[in-house]
Amino acid sequence: MKKMIALALALMMVAAVALAGAEAALNTVEAGKFTYSTSPDFPPFEYKDDDGNIVGIEPDLMVKICEKIGLEAVPMAMDFDGALLAAQQGKVDAVVSGVTVTEERKLVFDFADSYTTITQAIVSKDGTVTQEDLKDKLIGVQRGTTGNIYASDDFGDDHVAAYDTYTLVFEALQNGQVDCVLLDDAVAKQFIAMIPGLAMQPTDYPIEEYAFGISKGNTALLEAINGALAELIEDGTVQAIIDQYMAE
Repeated sequence: MKKMIALALALMMVAAVALAGAEAALNTVEAGKFTYSTSPDFPPFEYKDDDGNIVGIEPDLMVKICEKIGLEAVPMAMDFDGALLAAQQGKVDAVVSGVTVTEERKLVFDFADSYTTITQAIVSKDGTVTQEDLKDKLIGVQRGTTGNIYASDDFGDDHVAAYDTYTLVFEALQNGQVDCVLLDDAVAKQFIAMIPGLAMQPTDYPIEEYAFGISKGNTALLEAINGALAELIEDGTVQAIIDQYMAE
C-alpha cells in the first residue's frame, strides 16, 4: 500500500512539473522559435555575409539570448519600414534591426532594455557637408529611420530622398543623386570603410538608444528577453560582440 501511495505521489509530481513547464512556455508566432524581422543592410548591426547568411551584432545577440530562453532565433529579411510593420502587426515576434527607442514607437512596441547607444552623423563625398549645410542639400535617408524623421521634420520633405535600403541610399550618393546621407554614426563608419572617398561629420542630434521592439502585449517574452540580456551584459558577452564587429 505504501509503495502504491509513493508511486501515486511520484506520478503527481511528474505531472506537476510537466504542467509548470507547459505554463512557462513562451508564446511566439511559431512554437519553439523566436522569429524577428530585420533589414540586413545595416552593418555592423545586421548584414549578409558572402554566403547570404544574416550576421552582425544583433543576430549574434539574438542567438545568445535565445539559447538562454529556450528558443531558436529565426531572422526574416525585409526593408526597414516593412520590418517595423511586421512586428507591429504581430507577423513576427519582434523587430531587431537597429531600432531607436522613440515615444511614437513605444505606442506600437514593447521595447526590451537598451543595449547600446548611437548618434546621427552626416556622410558625404570628402565629408564636406555639415549640419548647418543640410538646409540647402538633398539628404539621402533610409525610409522609416530616425534620420528620415529628423531630416523631414527639420528641413522638409523637399530636401529628403528616402530609399528602402542603405545600399540604395549610398548608390544615390555615389551617383550624385543626393548630396549627403543622414544616418547612425556606427553604420556610417562601416559604409565609409567600404566606399572610398566618403567621410563623416558629426551632428548635435540627441543620443539614441537601440532596443529590440517586441510585439505589443507579449509580457512573458519581453521579461524573458530582458532577463537573458541582463545576464549577457553583466558577463561581458554583449560588449564582446559589439567590439568584435566594430573592429571588423
